[in-house]
Amino acid sequence: MRDKLVSYDDIRKSHPIFRGKFGDKLIKWGTRFAGLQYANDIYDNSKHLTGPAFCKDALDKLEITRTIRNGEILDQFKDVPFITVSNHPYGHIDGISLIETVGSRVNNFKVMVNFILGIIDTMEENFVTVVPYKTKKPTATSINGIKECIAHIRDGHPLGFFPAGSTSRINFIKGRWVFTDREWQTSILKLIQKANVPVIPIHFSGRNSVYYYLLRRFFGWKIQTMQLCHELANKKDHEIVITIGDPIPALEIDKYQDTKDLELFLRTKTYALANTK
Repeated sequence: MRDKLVSYDDIRKSHPIFRGKFGDKLIKWGTRFAGLQYANDIYDNSKHLTGPAFCKDALDKLEITRTIRNGEILDQFKDVPFITVSNHPYGHIDGISLIETVGSRVNNFKVMVNFILGIIDTMEENFVTVVPYKTKKPTATSINGIKECIAHIRDGHPLGFFPAGSTSRINFIKGRWVFTDREWQTSILKLIQKANVPVIPIHFSGRNSVYYYLLRRFFGWKIQTMQLCHELANKKDHEIVITIGDPIPALEIDKYQDTKDLELFLRTKTYALANTK
């Protein structure tokens, strides 16, 4: 395991400015501004564990309550391949909670995650890492990630997706502000179409702070991302309701040959779980 989740040396390697005359001062200021010490402390306190056990320990120490609805649905999928699709309100806690919830109940569960969450080596056994942001050309990390996902399913193992690829956004819809995913990624929807396995929708309640969403709206995703560690700190005593929906058979998925139609179908199924009791 790493000595620190994000060390000064890691930051120095990221850009020449951090290796210059004022490099250490900039790193110290940036670490405080981004709340990295808080993330490092969480990692240090639980890094003696890995996989779902690490997830449980970290979330327990964060004093975040996870209320799971319909967890028994996963009992019938212990040794068969399936895919989960979920909304992405947090950008970290939802990924960690998904691994704890599903990975503790079935074998060989992996989740496609972005490169930021991917640095947590204590969960790498449950990760397929990709770059979620649009680039002119697909990155090697993303291409290899897609290939790994396909191989994982073909080998008979379960796989989890946050098809939005990044955290939910704040939007003004029908006269009110709502927090919802951006459009789900076509590449993931195509993978789901080809997988020929059941799909289980999973909904996570809650959201980050309004400040977090406004940062993206006014300053862009890079500045917003620097707020993510602070969004861990403000979740103490927070409850997340994780609702698992009924499995959707592969034959049902086959009816949706257009990815836009499949997205609408799966998103509707996922968000409908918010009203399940």
